[in-house]
Amino acid sequence: MKSLLLQLPNGLTLLNLCSGLAGILFSLIGYPEWVLYCVLLSLIADFLDGFVARWVGAASPIGKELDSLADVISFGALPAVILWLLLISGISVHSYTDLYLSLPALTREYPWTFIVFIIAGSSAYRLAKFNLDTRQSDRFIGVPTPMNGMVVLSFHLIALQPTPSELAIVITPYFILGYTLLMSYLLVSEIPLIALKFKDWSWRNNRFRYLLLLISVPSLLIMGFEALLFILFAYILLSIIEERSQHTK
Repeated sequence: MKSLLLQLPNGLTLLNLCSGLAGILFSLIGYPEWVLYCVLLSLIADFLDGFVARWVGAASPIGKELDSLADVISFGALPAVILWLLLISGISVHSYTDLYLSLPALTREYPWTFIVFIIAGSSAYRLAKFNLDTRQSDRFIGVPTPMNGMVVLSFHLIALQPTPSELAIVITPYFILGYTLLMSYLLVSEIPLIALKFKDWSWRNNRFRYLLLLISVPSLLIMGFEALLFILFAYILLSIIEERSQHTK
């Protein structure tokens, strides 16, 4: 029983990986509405595996490596596939929900669209860097891959809406290409970003975390998933301000 409990964190990590693979499959065979559930399941499993590992005393180097391998699939490859489908849909004027019917022909017609897969490579590089970078114990260096995964998921959900929203511009081909290149850079950049874990609850030590919460919660309540892109850039801006404020002390 105890040995089974010790394997629970790795089981959650593998659930993260399998859910990411399922999300890729669903997005390619015409079940885009299931992608949301796959990403959410991966996020939950990704959060719980580390928590459970610490709880049962099963944290290990292999668990850390396995976690990154799973994240490459769920928050690297799956977002890249979504961006690729959004790009093909935009340039071919095919409906995003029915794209799978014409995907083989469109792939041959627009092979250059595979350029968006660079974001999967950047995610893999960022995760390998995280495993070796001792500076990331109290803050992130570069954008975390799950955050990029959530933003790309918001693009996916915008595309699934029956009527275009005000933010439909974010799923145009030029925006998708621009976002891919910018995020590929931000994932592997040396920009220090706020770690989201609270070591205490004081305002002095966590004011930028609290400010991010004050921005994020109302934005999500008002705009829903469409607020995720705004929250991402608010997070980066607050991180830059925090870094500069520490240097000026």
